Amino acid sequence: MEFRVSAPGKIVLYGEHAVVYGKTAVAASLDLRTTLEFKEIEDQIVGLSMPKVRLQVNIPVGDIHNYFSNESCPKFKDDHNNFYLHVQNYVEKIGYTNLQQKLALEAFFYLLIAISQVEGLSVRPFRIAIDSALAISSGLGSSASFAVCIATCFLHLSNAQKNELSSLDANELEKISRFAFSCEKIMHGTPSGIDNSVCTYGSIIEFRRGETLEPILGAMQMRVLLVDTRVQRSTKAQVDKLEALKRRYPSIFGPVIEAIDNVSKEALEVIKTVRSLPGDGGEGLHSSYQQLMTLMEVNQGLLATCQTSHPSLDRICAEAKNYGLAAKLTGAGGGGYAYILLLPDTPTETITSISKKLIANGYLVTLTNLGGAGVELHTL
Repeated sequence: MEFRVSAPGKIVLYGEHAVVYGKTAVAASLDLRTTLEFKEIEDQIVGLSMPKVRLQVNIPVGDIHNYFSNESCPKFKDDHNNFYLHVQNYVEKIGYTNLQQKLALEAFFYLLIAISQVEGLSVRPFRIAIDSALAISSGLGSSASFAVCIATCFLHLSNAQKNELSSLDANELEKISRFAFSCEKIMHGTPSGIDNSVCTYGSIIEFRRGETLEPILGAMQMRVLLVDTRVQRSTKAQVDKLEALKRRYPSIFGPVIEAIDNVSKEALEVIKTVRSLPGDGGEGLHSSYQQLMTLMEVNQGLLATCQTSHPSLDRICAEAKNYGLAAKLTGAGGGGYAYILLLPDTPTETITSISKKLIANGYLVTLTNLGGAGVELHTL
């Protein structure tokens, strides 16, 4: 048996930071994907290859059975903390050389054993290779994309062992997203749920903490330039900085956060309206893009007011404006990534010119699409 799974990354289009306070965010799938290739083998091992974290390891299947199949193994559903601790101890036995390898191995065995316990998956010899076009720890949903691929792989394998077809229907997608969310908790502590949802369902998603996520089905795909400032930043530090400002000046930053919420809601209305435009969209589509760009600039200005921008991000926004386009930070800010929204008819020459200028300034630039497919499964 051989098959391939892939899942997209994600970016936040509007609403970062305000989403921490229960406000609206808009996120989209990114056409940069994590890919997993699975193959059953005869050697009595589980082989793992993860070049992104420089990990190559073979583990005897018997060792996995002995450690996780005995009575002392906690149950994923009944005792989550001890279940995860049991997985951590096993990963310590295998060994690793850095934090990224540790987290990758923990996520892998966490999902393998959880799905074997919940879905009755029988662990037999196989090889898995996982690679990704996403940068790690960059705010582009790499860990959620990774977890979605692994959850999909083992759920498909479980279905195959029961002679059931994997259709990736609503029920199966919900299951994948739920397992990936549990896995995100071991990597991020208190994830919002936005990353695993976008990486599972794709498209563009409306999100508020604690509420059911709403994929905007049939939303337009958009081209963007994704620009890496190469400036390291801490999400926690950025969130804490705004929290301190809000505490000190509640009458100023309370309304700013409300304004960011209103920007997200306006953007959602524009994105939803585009679905009903006829044919190629014509003037209506161009007008909608102009509105989205205006809202990007307003959102960026509000985030700058919240002191979450950075000189590099400001330069990218100014360069985009020189070309009649708009840019804003995506994620925590303080560095990290920005995105530039391209018009449907932005000429190739313009894209090449702005990319060259940004690269000359030391940034990394990737042309990609937003709002595409979620997790996909291909049998070979």
